[in-house]
Amino acid sequence: TISIVMMNDAPDIAHKSLLIASIFIVMGLTHLILMSSRKIMAFLGESGNKVLTRIMGLIVMVIAVELFFRGLKPIIQDILIK
Repeated sequence: TISIVMMNDAPDIAHKSLLIASIFIVMGLTHLILMSSRKIMAFLGESGNKVLTRIMGLIVMVIAVELFFRGLKPIIQDILIK
């Protein structure tokens, strides 16, 4: 969802190309992390896993709130203009 919003906000082809390259870099990093997840889990242990889960939940919540307000802003502006 955020990539669609960012693609619409990109002013020219250079910014869109950079966004697409960033998406592929994130895909590659995600692949590497998932492939080595057993080693990462062994390194973190049980308590590290709990901490990481809570931090990731917090990050997802912040992104959701940001997208909510980004979507709410045009609606509020439209209501105030009328």
